[in-house]
Amino acid sequence: MTYCRTKYIGIDPGAGGGIAVIDEKGKISAFKCPKTTDEISALFDVIVGDTAPSEIKLLMERVWARPTNAVRAAFSYGVNYGQWLGIVSSREIEMQTVIPIEWIKWIGCPKSLKRDVRKRWLKEKAKELFPELKKVTLATSDAILICQYAREEYFNEKEHE
Repeated sequence: MTYCRTKYIGIDPGAGGGIAVIDEKGKISAFKCPKTTDEISALFDVIVGDTAPSEIKLLMERVWARPTNAVRAAFSYGVNYGQWLGIVSSREIEMQTVIPIEWIKWIGCPKSLKRDVRKRWLKEKAKELFPELKKVTLATSDAILICQYAREEYFNEKEHE
């Protein structure tokens, strides 16, 4: 079996999140997070393809429910996060996590923006970085930027430690 080279994968695990992948040639793809575990699993298999687990550099956003979140929203977020953990682990792929402030600061997003304004700013930044992507949405923009952070910063730092 022939394996592809390194793939960088960024995951925004929320129900309204997404997944992005940059291959060894710099080609990027981004997808909205599917609704069911089976669909998430199938999409992940397509993204991974024939790449060896050791050649996958996966970074997932690590967030937590806030006291102001509704109980249902917090539970829903935890379910999606857990689904991603299980799916990735079952493929024996090592996963790293990053808190939002780390990648958002690295991207250069101004600190003082309100949530809705920040989300639009991040979407525009993803479009700017990857103009070849036909469609960048609020659902995929964070995953795209997490993926870029993984490729340009996070795993470069880890490899040089």
